[in-house]
Amino acid sequence: MSFTSFFSKQARKPEGFFGRFVMKLIFDRGNTFLNNFVEELLEVQTDDRIFELGSGTGKLISQLAPNIDGGYIEAIDFSAPMVAIARKRNNQNIARGKVKIVEGNFDELPHKKACFTKACSVNTLYFWSKPEQTALKLAEILKPGGSLVLAFEDFAQLKQRKLDQDVFNFYSTYETEDLLRDAGFSQEVTVVSRKKGSAVFHCIVATK
Repeated sequence: MSFTSFFSKQARKPEGFFGRFVMKLIFDRGNTFLNNFVEELLEVQTDDRIFELGSGTGKLISQLAPNIDGGYIEAIDFSAPMVAIARKRNNQNIARGKVKIVEGNFDELPHKKACFTKACSVNTLYFWSKPEQTALKLAEILKPGGSLVLAFEDFAQLKQRKLDQDVFNFYSTYETEDLLRDAGFSQEVTVVSRKKGSAVFHCIVATK
């Protein structure tokens, strides 16, 4: 296996020593800009019930949790090392019942419909194996008027990197907007873009 393929698979689902240590450092540093971007756009209210698809190392959860009082945060990730790291980072809020982090595949695990006020996901869009199904399920778990903040890097610059295109799927903002509208985010779908140096990042805010 080439390093390009190995790294791309680790980016999708961190595993083993490399996942626990190397990808943790990469995610903690590399996702900071988008985590802050998402936190700003979520406009968290104290009683929000928030769902995160792809907890990663749990940094975004740890940023959002202090704003919650009476609300709740649930996250899911299918990487066992990431779930362990995220749980350790958020252990106090887990003990208080404010945070729950689940190991599993979002597309396969059952969720109650219309039980969250907000949802978010950072840098997972590239790895959705069934994008229509995933987007539909995200819409279903949100209450009417609930919003999703979906954060990702611009597809043009991603294509310039040495990434395995059998692992990464590249979506333009236009394709992602259409995907979310078709899934039931019918109230409003807005793209907010920002630059960090020469790199471009997007957040799509979609309201059910």
